[in-house]
Formats: sequence, structure tokens, C-alpha cells
Amino acid sequence: MGSPLSPIITEIYMTDLEETALHTSPRFRKVNDTFVILQPDHDPKTLLNHLNAQHPRMQFTMEEEAERQLPFLDVRVQKDPDNKLHTSVYRKPTHTDHYLHNSSYHPPQIKRGIIATLARHAVNICSMPQWQAPYI
Repeated sequence: MGSPLSPIITEIYMTDLEETALHTSPRFRKVNDTFVILQPDHDPKTLLNHLNAQHPRMQFTMEEEAERQLPFLDVRVQKDPDNKLHTSVYRKPTHTDHYLHNSSYHPPQIKRGIIATLARHAVNICSMPQWQAPYI
């Protein structure tokens, strides 16, 4: 990954792999960092097996819902009893909640920016109740 061309070559390769997989796939779309909701009669293992059969050196993984919730990137998606989806911020169990110490010598605008970014991120990710949160 040290070459400046690595991201471009990776994108070309992954695009080709995805297009090949889509043309031969039974009704599925997209391959990486994708949140997929399938019909109850569709088996998610079918999609996983199909993707893993595309290239011998590439193996994809899948997380399934547990206890009516699923972490996806930094979002926790939860299903309520009516099967409606609600989202909140997700932190891995190893997350330390440390960003930048307040007494560090960083400029004040950097410290304020970190707080504003975290707040804006939470507002954008979290499901909103009847009221709308103000834009931060």
C-alpha cells in the first residue's frame, strides 16, 4: 500500500470483482460495507457463499442481527417490537472515548471542532423522535 497508485488499482480491482459478482448473482447488490435487508425467504448465507466464490484470495464476512440489533460501521441499528428500525451511535467495546486532552497545547478551535464534530455526528446518526434536533 506504499505506492500512490495502490488506492486506484484497488478500486479498479474491486469494481471489476463487484461487477462480475453482480452479473452472476441471484438478485443481490453490492459487496463491501453494505447494509442489506433481505426478504424473509432469502438466505443471507447464499449471498455470502456467492461472493466468497468469486476469487480464492478474497473472503467476505457477514454479521447477522443479534438481540434485535446490528452494529454497522459506527451505527447501531435496532428493531423495535413493530420491526421499525432505529439508529444510534455505536462504539466498539475497545473504544476508549479519548480524543484530545483539554489541557493539551492544541489551538482552542481544534478542541471545539472535535466536540462539534462528535455532536453533529450523533445528531446525523441517531433516530429522531417527533421533534427535530437543531443543526450543530
